[in-house]
Amino acid sequence: PSRGAMDDPVDGDVWDDFGQKVDLTARLREILLNYPEGTSILKELVQNADDAGARTVKVCLDERSHGTDTLAYEGLAQFQGPSLLVFNDSTFKESDFESISRIGDSVKRTQVGKTGRFGVGFNSVYHLTDMPSFVSGRHAVFFDPHCAFLPNVTAANPGKRVDFVANDVRGRHPDQWAPFVAFGCDARTRFRGTMFRFPLRTETQAGRSKLSKAHYTPESV
Repeated sequence: PSRGAMDDPVDGDVWDDFGQKVDLTARLREILLNYPEGTSILKELVQNADDAGARTVKVCLDERSHGTDTLAYEGLAQFQGPSLLVFNDSTFKESDFESISRIGDSVKRTQVGKTGRFGVGFNSVYHLTDMPSFVSGRHAVFFDPHCAFLPNVTAANPGKRVDFVANDVRGRHPDQWAPFVAFGCDARTRFRGTMFRFPLRTETQAGRSKLSKAHYTPESV
């Protein structure tokens, strides 16, 4: 086969990465306009749990503030305050992880009997928080659409996933995982369920958020 200019080490060096990009925070702001804050957030989460076959859904307003001395990443310290916890007794399949990571292109659309829009409706939670996270089975996921709080995240991969069973993350960073010790989750062994955690956006965070200028306290929720 013939060699092209891109194969040449000299010519290849002059070709810069370039292409059309999606501003994730702008896309999420558009979604929030179509999903008013309030009960629609819980409605979407209950619908998603129902789609997954859950029989139980529990909601907890966690007013605690957790330690910040032993965190996985320093940038997560501001998210150790009060949060909304939403538990259901279903566990994510790999297709669910794929679905929730998409914006407006839910895998559920191709599955008979699945009426939810995981890729769209779930994102109504950004009314409440800039850093949604969840634990399910043996994995924990953190979303960082600002690409500002987790290290080495990009617009293409704006978040992190970790297997907390295979890796002793709680042993190394106990403060980081303290907020997730609830509803039977110990952040060490496989969790038979799914628990979302939405740290309430503070007034300081709202001042620089590209998603929403709304901020919350436990009293206002």
